Amino acid sequence: MNPISGAMHPTRRAFLKGTAGLALATGPVGALSGCSSSENEVVVLGWSSYVAPEIAAFMKKAGLNMRGVPAETDQDMFTKLKAGGAGSYDIVFANCGWSPTYYKAGLIEAFDVKEIPGWDRLWPIFREDTTFPYVVEPNRLMLFPNMWDSFGLIWNKEQLPLTEPYSWKALWDPRVPAGKVIMKGGPEDFLTIAGLSLGIPRDRIFAMVGDELQSAAAALAKLKPFQIAPSDSSFEDAIRTGKAWVGQSSNLAASARVNKVAGKETSQSVIPIEGSLGWVDGPQLVKGAKNRANAIKFMEIWNGPEVQSFLYDTYSFPLCSKTETERVLAKGGDGAANLLDRGADDPAMAKKILFQGPPDDPAAWAKAYDQVVGG
Repeated sequence: MNPISGAMHPTRRAFLKGTAGLALATGPVGALSGCSSSENEVVVLGWSSYVAPEIAAFMKKAGLNMRGVPAETDQDMFTKLKAGGAGSYDIVFANCGWSPTYYKAGLIEAFDVKEIPGWDRLWPIFREDTTFPYVVEPNRLMLFPNMWDSFGLIWNKEQLPLTEPYSWKALWDPRVPAGKVIMKGGPEDFLTIAGLSLGIPRDRIFAMVGDELQSAAAALAKLKPFQIAPSDSSFEDAIRTGKAWVGQSSNLAASARVNKVAGKETSQSVIPIEGSLGWVDGPQLVKGAKNRANAIKFMEIWNGPEVQSFLYDTYSFPLCSKTETERVLAKGGDGAANLLDRGADDPAMAKKILFQGPPDDPAAWAKAYDQVVGG
């Protein structure tokens, strides 16, 4: 529950949970047949959409019996794996900002991506760039990169003309009337954006405590009352109609959708000079997994053309697969336009992302937000 508006703000993962795997129960899901154990078994802990019957069918076709254990959030998966250990799971999904936390806790192992057939389908940057939190060294990874996306600064150009260099400071532009700022996400996201606006380096954002954290919370308080959109559609309607002038959107394609409905170039989305919040998600290899060979096979199938095509056609997020991205772009149409709107034809954009992860002191962040912003 949001302490400012009292409204629930669904996350990207809540969206994924609601769009696939609707038939999932709350317990483990057998691969089609409901089997609980076999020599071809792989036990996967992931967001509901990633352990849905459609995914189990792809695995079954390739010779794996997937037992899926659905979870709600990164924190939920981390807690379940820590409690169950290697004897319970072979694969655990995560947003890559969480991978170092798993790794330091001894819950996952780093692996040579070349151990997985089809590894060269990936964009090189997603397996070689050691500034990404899951890349231990080139081609040695904590997570097999799957999909990615970036938040963005968005504004109504008719209400608020902005010029380069674009900055998160636009949220605090004195020309913006009270109540005309809109955000998408939750308190940790908002504190992160505030920290970036204050010039705190990306590699120190999640370590904010003390004066830095209080400064970020105080900056947010200056925006009150700001709007918190419960959905992408309500967010985009607010920008299009001028109900909101400027905000933090959950993806860069928001302005293209706004402009399409408006029938004119009403809005613009960018990654500001300070960088932006974003994510790379994917499967991680549980340390000591009893079905390690099947876990490697799972990642091979996951990165294959059938699953990757299904994921893009269903969710429309940019793909870490160079091969699949080029296929979508070559096909043209709305699918290609979406990738171009999100900047997915240039994966180097991902170097501007601060990857979503847990703050070093979650309790301090929650306290700062509630004391300074909430109420």
